Amino acid sequence: MTALAEMTDIVVRKEQVRIAEAEAMAAFARVMGKPAVAARATLRFGPGRTCEQLARLLDEAIVRASESGLDPDVLVIGAGRAVAAEDIVRVRRKAHGVADWIHTATSDVTIVLRPKGVVAAESATIPEPAAPPAVPRPRDDRPETAAEVEVREALYDVIDPDLGVNIVDLGFVRRVRLDGDGVATITMTLTSAACPLTEVMEVQIGHELSAVGRQFTVEWEWLPTWRPADITDDGREQLRAIGFNSF
Repeated sequence: MTALAEMTDIVVRKEQVRIAEAEAMAAFARVMGKPAVAARATLRFGPGRTCEQLARLLDEAIVRASESGLDPDVLVIGAGRAVAAEDIVRVRRKAHGVADWIHTATSDVTIVLRPKGVVAAESATIPEPAAPPAVPRPRDDRPETAAEVEVREALYDVIDPDLGVNIVDLGFVRRVRLDGDGVATITMTLTSAACPLTEVMEVQIGHELSAVGRQFTVEWEWLPTWRPADITDDGREQLRAIGFNSF
């Protein structure tokens, strides 16, 4: 990438866009090299197959270009990339009380807008996102102490509002640790990092643990991702009772 490109490129990157990698790349192929405003119209209205997810990303890129003093009318789609990301898992409720899980494919998507003349002079490249420094995290797989088990037992009263089952049997509670002052650190996950219930869960946990005089913090851990296989046998029975038939 030349110094000119670095000055004029508009790069927009968004993680976990709800679109499969192949679908996103096919949409990019239809608009690559086209003027940004026209490409957005094509993605949103056609002709041909539309792709609202990329059209929204172009909305953001065009606004950013205008804020940077660049005329969107002279910008073209210089490059685009989609890389498969983690699926989003959520509940689907069917007729007659039956329910199962929906896995929605997602991608990390990057789009580059570049002035037409610069594109003609060189191929646009997509800069790699800066990788955070690798900090090895020590494994903590020791058995929980009796006091930590008591905290875990209290968490059986914390109910997921979507599924109607407690967070322990759903496999959301990964570890409970107590420090020297007796403060609990609860390592948790949810069905997806995109799940909006983190604050709701923390409020419910606070209610249950305050009843036993325990202070706590929650550490959200998204890797490895949660899977229905993490549900306990008791959790499966509870889910079957409310209509789930697939795990």
